[in-house]
Amino acid sequence: MRKFKNSSEYYDYIANMYDAMYEGTYWNIAKKQIVFEINKYLPTLSDKHVLDVGCGTGFWSAWANRKGASVVCVEPSKNMIEKAKVRLKSVLSNEVDGRIEFLNCFAEDIGSYYPLDGQFDVVFLLGDVLSYVQDIHRTMKNIQKAAKKGAFVFGTVDNYYSYVKDVIVYGPWDDYEYLEKHQRLTIGSEFGTFEAHPFKPSELDELFEAYSFEVVELTALASFPSLELSIKYGRHLINEAEHLFFVAQKN
Repeated sequence: MRKFKNSSEYYDYIANMYDAMYEGTYWNIAKKQIVFEINKYLPTLSDKHVLDVGCGTGFWSAWANRKGASVVCVEPSKNMIEKAKVRLKSVLSNEVDGRIEFLNCFAEDIGSYYPLDGQFDVVFLLGDVLSYVQDIHRTMKNIQKAAKKGAFVFGTVDNYYSYVKDVIVYGPWDDYEYLEKHQRLTIGSEFGTFEAHPFKPSELDELFEAYSFEVVELTALASFPSLELSIKYGRHLINEAEHLFFVAQKN
């Protein structure tokens, strides 16, 4: 199996297949749960300025724009951001002009391409962005600079405890030793693999606190084959779920 140097190379390779890979019950519930959670904190995005880091093929950028937001889409994979441009121009027609901007760059380098002067009301880190970046702290510095006081960050990450469970069930034990030493583990699909960083719930709290944010909600993502149950019981399953969803607010 092909091993990619980083996640952007992997997503560059699967760009044409990406949307089809994220269909099915689990991902449909995950998307609906994320929509529910965002709407809980921000019932409207009208006139909001959104930074969508790791925008992929543009699903969440299009969603935010339809709700009235202007969006800056950041994506390191050239093939993925080209898909995003096609999606948004197809779905939103001429409304894209002036209200959507695209940056083909790594999350760590946003400040070199766009002024990060505290102008964003909302930051998306959906699609496990913090798990996939190469430098978490450079990324967080950019998020801190970009966000206004009171701004919300909505994101997902891979769950450390789910990784440990997979190592115990599937092995080999060397993977656990590597995880503990490097805080990274190989993930992917039949199309290839790359290394990612899983988060413990307490680690998320500490990370965001260090950059002037407070995690105001943390829950398991799509923990049941039911949206209602996932919403109701997700906060009780943060040590079991494959992915965690978090909401943080800038102090």
